[in-house]
Amino acid sequence: MVNTNQLKHQHSFTSNHVFNSIQQTSQILSIASAIGCIAHFIFIFLFLYLDQTTLAWINALSVSAWLITLWFNRIKRHDISIVIMSIEVLSHAFLATNLLGVDAGFHYYLWPMALLVMVIPFLSIACSTVIATFHLTAFVLLAIFCQTSIDTLEPYYSQLFILNIAGSSLPFIVIAAIYRSTYAKQYFLMVELAEKDELTQLFNRRFGLEALQYYVNQKDVNKAPVCISLVDVDHFKKVNDQLGHSKGDEILVKISNYLSKSMRETDISSRWGGEEFLFIFPNVTLSQIQQRIENICKEMPNHVFLESWDKTISCSFGLIQVQANETVEDALKRVDESLYQAKKNGRYQVVSGQ
Repeated sequence: MVNTNQLKHQHSFTSNHVFNSIQQTSQILSIASAIGCIAHFIFIFLFLYLDQTTLAWINALSVSAWLITLWFNRIKRHDISIVIMSIEVLSHAFLATNLLGVDAGFHYYLWPMALLVMVIPFLSIACSTVIATFHLTAFVLLAIFCQTSIDTLEPYYSQLFILNIAGSSLPFIVIAAIYRSTYAKQYFLMVELAEKDELTQLFNRRFGLEALQYYVNQKDVNKAPVCISLVDVDHFKKVNDQLGHSKGDEILVKISNYLSKSMRETDISSRWGGEEFLFIFPNVTLSQIQQRIENICKEMPNHVFLESWDKTISCSFGLIQVQANETVEDALKRVDESLYQAKKNGRYQVVSGQ
């Protein structure tokens, strides 16, 4: 986990992805503050019932401290909020354990606070480590040296211990579950951003290249055939020059939708760059795929069009089957040569290389 300051830049703009990540972590910290307020408010009445007036007043101050952390969360000073939380939990555990003894279990709140400090990334790793270590050290020292007990509370110690174990564990479990869910969403979003082309939602060049390397390696191992096609939009520059880049982007989206929907589920569709697309066809030979690609090429103008453009929208296709012991670089060179030949022959056609 890193300090969120590392995600910030010198300029004032922050991307939505970074902003959402910080916002979600901020919400988790606010939940922790709210839980702290509620728990210490309940403790006031618990200590009054147990005739521990001093601890009741201390918990009134604790409620104020947790309310202050909510305010600091609201103004985005999460670092101060965490420090206040840490000081409050440490002070509360020290006073309650010294007055009531370890059998009451109040020192167990030091554990979830130490974990929370390490998980929430609003302090540096070094600072978080120092605070967490301090909490765990305090836990050990309190457990060793605070063996006193109050005779009048003997009937309540087992209930207090269970209450504090549950009170220190359940809120952290809830926060950890929320944080894990948030992390999972961010992880899958990060994977999608790393693998997908933002405009067309096809896989990007990096993923396409990795997938091609994988299938070429598989072919050498299990002899399974693999074909690839490099596709280029015909006269794309004219559309950009005459209608503008927004219409050019619209064409790319419509073409990518048409092409990807025309492929099998096992095929890989990627935007290779600009107006070029790379398609990978695993477990199929050139003779098996040739006719289908020609049909896709032929039918494209019937499925892809712009209302403001009366000319045919088409693509040129280079198509090859990867040969035995052929490298990815050599395969890409051959399919690029086939595409070049298709454009040289007049475009709107498929040229396959043996």
